[in-house]
Amino acid sequence: MKARTKLERRVLELGDRLPALSKAKREWAFSLFPAYGFYLKKGEVWCQCCGYLDRVLIPELAVSLEVGHTCPRCGKTITLKHLTEKDCKHEARYVSFIQRTEEWNVIRTFMAERNNPCKGEPTGYEINEVYRNWVNDDGREVVTARPYTRSPFHLTWKTWKPMQIAHHNRHCSGCYEMEDIFDPSDNWYYPRMYVTGKLRRNGWQNRFPAMDLPIVAAIRQLLTNPVAETIVKQGQINVFRHILRRGDYCLPFSHALNICHRNGYIIGDASMWFDYMELLSYFNLDTHNARYVCPADLRAEHDRLARKKDRLLARRKEAERMKKMRRDEENYARDKAAFIGLAFTDGTLTARVLGSVREFLEEGDAMHHCVYAQGYYSKPDSLILSATVGGKRMETVEVSLRTFRIVQSRAVCNGVSPYHARIINLVNQNMNLRKERKKQWKEQPNSTP
Repeated sequence: MKARTKLERRVLELGDRLPALSKAKREWAFSLFPAYGFYLKKGEVWCQCCGYLDRVLIPELAVSLEVGHTCPRCGKTITLKHLTEKDCKHEARYVSFIQRTEEWNVIRTFMAERNNPCKGEPTGYEINEVYRNWVNDDGREVVTARPYTRSPFHLTWKTWKPMQIAHHNRHCSGCYEMEDIFDPSDNWYYPRMYVTGKLRRNGWQNRFPAMDLPIVAAIRQLLTNPVAETIVKQGQINVFRHILRRGDYCLPFSHALNICHRNGYIIGDASMWFDYMELLSYFNLDTHNARYVCPADLRAEHDRLARKKDRLLARRKEAERMKKMRRDEENYARDKAAFIGLAFTDGTLTARVLGSVREFLEEGDAMHHCVYAQGYYSKPDSLILSATVGGKRMETVEVSLRTFRIVQSRAVCNGVSPYHARIINLVNQNMNLRKERKKQWKEQPNSTP
């Protein structure tokens, strides 16, 4: 993409002045590859660090499998393993170097590669710069990168082409989530870092890249957000990491953080501490008091208040449920008054209309089905009966008041009992009783059909 603004043209101009990597930086990048080798047939050992093919005696090879093998060419002690078809002979690492150029902080990202194409051939090492993240002292970012091609299955850099303007490119389609390839947060970082004076003054620390932080966001926040600068200088690094991960830079309870600073209290688990502060506010406890803000055992205090809140919410939920049940009881008694108390038996089986909403609850708990959870007591065209034998529940029967037919009959866990056929026959034989009850109810002067 062509440079369109003065800032972008300035970045491309400064990029041409950046120095090449020093020998020490190249060697550091290549040292990140693991030292291992493959043992082959007839005592052959193929070193992946230099490509040398060594031949050792079988007894010595057995010892080397336990303690490792020292390559006679490169002198490295390598771990030996089997060579399989899945083993990749091409390895790559993204490495980054942070340096300053005038008023810009530059994160230069390179792709270091190690290739072992054939046995006995020297290992090939290569390193190419693929993109740069530029952040000036005003917190504005510009990305420059080599052209590339990618799909959900590959990423190829055109390292022979010049740098051009690029943009962060994370997106998600209906099938794939494409990561932002210009995010250097997960790269390997050279331990020597050089940043602008303003960024160093605002609290930058060279340990930040090793702390699993979004590096570009960390730099920009330190340069533009006074709250981020303050909490870093107070030593609350975990709080800084928390707000970066959340992406919410309007920090709540900033007054409580000042109390922590005055009392020398360092927050270990920022996410739990903010949850704890919300619990303090929920119970109207003083968040300006160091006794609450700086607990000696954060986890214990957090868990204590969380349990207290759970109990309170459970009581409120139970009160609402009982209130709702009383309303449902009144509605059920009014709508099914014509059928409440109706029961019939064949001497062994007894089928009885459930007389209240509480009986629906007991029926659902005993039979492990959804007669209560699904609110069958509130369905105007459903009549629910409980079929028992000697007082033991066998099945729950639903009858349609519109067609006077059995809709379903369920035993424990929606199964079928040994009395299923007899229950169906008993309910069908007494269907006229329900029709008569409904007819008599309609004929009463103050009834509702």
